Amino acid sequence: MRRKKSAGPNLTLLRPRGQCCDNPSIFTTRYSMEPMQGIRVVDATAHASGPMAVDLKHKLLRPHLYKLIATTDVFVQNSRPGALERCGFGFQDLHRIDPKLIYVSISGFGATGPGAAQRVYDPVVQCVSGFATAQTTDGVPALVKTVVCDKVTAVTAAQAIATALFARERGMIGGHHVEISMLDASLAFLWPEIFWNHGFVGDEGVEPKPLITDLYRLLRTADGYATMIIIGDEEFAGACRACGLESLLADPRFKTITDRFSHYSTMFAEFEKVAATLDSNTLLARLENEDVPCAKVNTLDEVLSDPRTTHRASIIEYEYPRGGRLRQARPPAIFDGQPCTVRLPSPELGQHTEEILRMLGCTAEEVAVLKREGAIA
Repeated sequence: MRRKKSAGPNLTLLRPRGQCCDNPSIFTTRYSMEPMQGIRVVDATAHASGPMAVDLKHKLLRPHLYKLIATTDVFVQNSRPGALERCGFGFQDLHRIDPKLIYVSISGFGATGPGAAQRVYDPVVQCVSGFATAQTTDGVPALVKTVVCDKVTAVTAAQAIATALFARERGMIGGHHVEISMLDASLAFLWPEIFWNHGFVGDEGVEPKPLITDLYRLLRTADGYATMIIIGDEEFAGACRACGLESLLADPRFKTITDRFSHYSTMFAEFEKVAATLDSNTLLARLENEDVPCAKVNTLDEVLSDPRTTHRASIIEYEYPRGGRLRQARPPAIFDGQPCTVRLPSPELGQHTEEILRMLGCTAEEVAVLKREGAIA
């Protein structure tokens, strides 16, 4: 079951088919995206989301779902604190059924304390955690234009689950309740580079030092945008040669890495003047010839055709039953030289509800009753 946030659905992309329940009465992002060719891409690429569509509040369902949970290694929920307990699916409820179950609770700000009962979406956590402040340009904060806190939380949960399963396999623990808040996951992700000046307790009043992220800047070229990163002495010298700015090499403000960090805006402005007179390809060719880390800013279409993307086969295509050919990023890990791929298309919401219930021993009559009572879609 999933509610309010997408950290759970992103995490459950890792879960086997038939182990995810969805409540069709709850608003999620899968219902908010405009369809293309009559199908929402967010649905078509959510490979472990929605094979069962059930309402956990219906007591008629409990014995059947308890049977399913008894065969499950991991249970993930991201409802508001207390919601699953009221439905009979809290940790203690399920631990009695399977003492070895890894039970994962994902929340916005934790199960207790300020914000515990607050409705939370990704932008809210971006603002509370410092993500929005970290994007500040010219004094104006900004949101990262993707569900970064949701996904960071999902990856954090996957790591925690892998750790819990490994510990259980080694006999170090039995069942376990793993709690992860989006705030904690986001703070851990941002540390230390964003909180560089907050590491030592008592230094809060000291003049802040430049952050590594101050180097994250774009160059406007004659036909687009590019970036380059200058950190080491060799990179600085190479960039100066590439842009005809050898005079900067003798400037005492830019002599060392520390000097350049302290005067990075002044230094970068000189490169901006040169970049504006060159097209992106010419600028990049010069920088690459000097081994300076650089790249053009790709449009989304250019991402798909970029030689680095195509060489890695980072984007895969496959047939989707109701929408033709579908494109998506492949699972990024390559195991022993073998890339992962998509074995089966994403199920439609509730597509396998009846099939799974029958596998659990439900009769046709029992399934009909559950449907009539609104317990399943």
